[in-house]
Amino acid sequence: MKVMETELVKNLEPYAPGEQPQEAGFTKLNTNENPYPPAPEVVLAIQTLDANDMRKYPDPVCGKLRRILSEKHNVTPDWIFAGNGSDEVLRLIFQAYLAPGDVLGITDPTYSLYPVLARMFGAKVKIFDLGPEGELPRNPEISSCKIFALANPNPPYGVFYPLSEVEKLACSSPSTLFIIDEAYVDFARGDSLDIIHRCENALISRSFSKSFSLAGMRVGYTVGPSPLIRNLYKIKDSYNVNSASQAAACAALHAAEYYKEISRKIIEDRIFVTRELRKLGFKAYDSEGNFVFAESGDGKTLYEKLKAKKILVRYFDLPRLKKGVRITIGTHEEMLSLVETLRNLI
Repeated sequence: MKVMETELVKNLEPYAPGEQPQEAGFTKLNTNENPYPPAPEVVLAIQTLDANDMRKYPDPVCGKLRRILSEKHNVTPDWIFAGNGSDEVLRLIFQAYLAPGDVLGITDPTYSLYPVLARMFGAKVKIFDLGPEGELPRNPEISSCKIFALANPNPPYGVFYPLSEVEKLACSSPSTLFIIDEAYVDFARGDSLDIIHRCENALISRSFSKSFSLAGMRVGYTVGPSPLIRNLYKIKDSYNVNSASQAAACAALHAAEYYKEISRKIIEDRIFVTRELRKLGFKAYDSEGNFVFAESGDGKTLYEKLKAKKILVRYFDLPRLKKGVRITIGTHEEMLSLVETLRNLI
């Protein structure tokens, strides 16, 4: 007897994570990880965990972490939900608010996990094409969408949309749940937090993976009006964030100056790499993430040539993205090596 999967799973194209090299010696510029280590306070917090706590379940609602986040964002803790990375948080939001046949609105291009999550719950996907430089379309009609997900800055181009532009779109359809994914916000010139106080239909998701150097610990959260947040607790795993991850995230929030400095260095190197790529003849978008999207005309060939030189970048075999690759900002030394390698290849 063969056990059959559901039709949804049978027809689902899974999200494809960035390549993880199995041999040493690669410069890894393909998954937007932070090139710098976590703050010393974070390492200490993990090292000094009480071994006795390992036999106990973690705090099921991440109480301490949510209290610190609520102070940071000037909201009450019931406006915060923490999860096992922002990917889990997004999945729970979609599960709570998307029914089969509902519509998810997204831009093209954007984070490729969004449509996978929508189809996981039997929802349809409506695509709004970005402009040639990644700008939002004029007055997109989103009222037909149950959820509209907008990353800001928006990968893989890294375009940052001003608060006024995002708020206008969020408030244009009060019946649409408007998700603002701010995974890369600490590398940008601003944020959209004020919107959640003016638009009752808005949620903001954030991650500790990028600017906090904690991709391996898997911590993310969403902030927004408590009526939207409380439904996530109904469907989450009982203990979805482990004790070590909660301790690491709390310590990271107390090390603000350390993370502000490494974000500054990443921004400086992003500006440097963008300038050098343009000198070499690439079209490099004005990114405000910890990455740059560079077009050469043939992204696949460029990806393969760099991989042969043990430099991994991200290639997307998609209509709007085939001409280029997304390059994570590494250390300054890694960026110098990348530029020199590209110069020799060209």
